[in-house]
Amino acid sequence: MLNDDDLNRYARQVIINDFEEEGQEKLLNSKCLIVGAGGLGCPVALYASAAGFGNIEIWDDDIIELTNLNRQIAHDNNKIGLEKAYSLAEACKRLNPNISVKPKIKKLDSFSNISNFDLIFDCSDNPKTKYMLNFLSHNNQKILISGSATQMEGQLSIWKSGINKFYPCYECVFPKTSSVAPVTNCRESGIIGSITGFIGSMQVTEGIREIAFKKNSSILENSMAGYLFLYDGINQSLDKIKLTKNNECPLCK
Repeated sequence: MLNDDDLNRYARQVIINDFEEEGQEKLLNSKCLIVGAGGLGCPVALYASAAGFGNIEIWDDDIIELTNLNRQIAHDNNKIGLEKAYSLAEACKRLNPNISVKPKIKKLDSFSNISNFDLIFDCSDNPKTKYMLNFLSHNNQKILISGSATQMEGQLSIWKSGINKFYPCYECVFPKTSSVAPVTNCRESGIIGSITGFIGSMQVTEGIREIAFKKNSSILENSMAGYLFLYDGINQSLDKIKLTKNNECPLCK
């Protein structure tokens, strides 16, 4: 049950139809994992904390560099050389001291345990991690909300193949190949910082949709799972593409 401080802090959320106090309680009781504390992880963690996701873990094994600061908005000059996960967790706690935010200096692998989480935010910047998160989320029947951004483009997708067999998984849409993958990380291809902020805020919005709204709500009934959002910052366009399940997918067929 929400206390007076909760009602004040989240007042602008609980007045929304089909969200209300029940939705806020669901958020506060939820457990989410954020993989990556960089350009996407910073806005995701900050907005998730502000919204009242009650239990957040942040996994990252990298340290802060000066070149990160155009987009990794939770870090600053004084944090250069420190671990990103700890820096981001501290920023989240300053924003909302009433939730649990736990940083872990950790690199994802096939043995990583994600079974305790309700929701996974993929804020990574490399294909290997994305395939691994897809594998773990599918096998553990978790909701995976994946973002990516490079230069002036961004992508958002919601994967629920382990929960509903009719939904595609990440590997259905982006099958593994032996060819060299195109450059997808900011270090090599560049990034405008606001692109990561936009995609990160969309990730949190989808997380709220999946966790907090009432089951008979039209918002929850119209899940964005099975769609891919493509944002073009040059032309300021956002496209939503319906995805098709690959019945020969080695993971989710």
